Amino acid sequence: MTSISVIRRPRRLGLALLAGIGSALLALGGSSAAQASGAPEVTTAESSIAVGDSTVVTATGLGGLEQAFFGLGDPSAGVYTESNDSIYEAPVSNGEATATFSALAEGTNTISVGDGENVLATVEITVTAGGGGATITANPTSIETGESTTVTATGLGGIEQASFGLGGTGGGTFDGGGTSAQVPVTDGEATTTFTATEAGDLVIAVGDGETPLASVEVTVTAAPTPTPTPTPTTASPTPTPEPAGDDSGLLIGIIIALVVLILAIVITWIVLSRRSRKAGAGSGTSGPGGDSMRMDGA
Repeated sequence: MTSISVIRRPRRLGLALLAGIGSALLALGGSSAAQASGAPEVTTAESSIAVGDSTVVTATGLGGLEQAFFGLGDPSAGVYTESNDSIYEAPVSNGEATATFSALAEGTNTISVGDGENVLATVEITVTAGGGGATITANPTSIETGESTTVTATGLGGIEQASFGLGGTGGGTFDGGGTSAQVPVTDGEATTTFTATEAGDLVIAVGDGETPLASVEVTVTAAPTPTPTPTPTTASPTPTPEPAGDDSGLLIGIIIALVVLILAIVITWIVLSRRSRKAGAGSGTSGPGGDSMRMDGA
């Protein structure tokens, strides 16, 4: 009997040892599972909402992040009410961040959360048409800076005033010169004009003043810079230089003038001399009465 009890004791000790090892492995597995549960995750309060409705989006397991970036797979399908845009930068507290998603278009959309560079987690949400059925269109949907597009919202039901606003990149103004517009609703429809001032991918949304109801994307490209037309210039004619004066010709002219002058003087002198001689001869050969006078006293 003694020998049997001695044989069984080591066996019980081995079982106890195996149980201890198993407990340790289970503890390690639980610890690993706990660590796995700390991975980034994003969830929505409702997995399906209607157009015009909102739901809270919660991201957990964000560790030491200070800011979390919520985004959408389809930027035109909804906005985050905190930013009125398809992107929202939310503060992180104890590894958790929240945002409010408002649906603008029916379909399945992907909600993501990241650190600004990498996507950490995603979740899909289904948006149904709901009872509102508000829609918004832009005509045209692609314009250049300085051009305008007509924005029309329909299916606004009993809303008295529709609120138009902007999201995304780029910029521009609505009727009245502002980045938002309050437009009266007639028969469930409201229309405004948007003029682009900056290039980018814009999201124009319409709502009731509190909740976005629908949105449309408008692509704005930079208008080409006009090339200035060169002004034709008329070339001034090059003045033809006057020929240099000929000194030899001037000299010849002076000589000719002198010769003419001398000849004139000589001719004048000859004429005067002849006249004086004729006058002297006439006074010496005749006297009073016409008789000739002898000069030798005979």
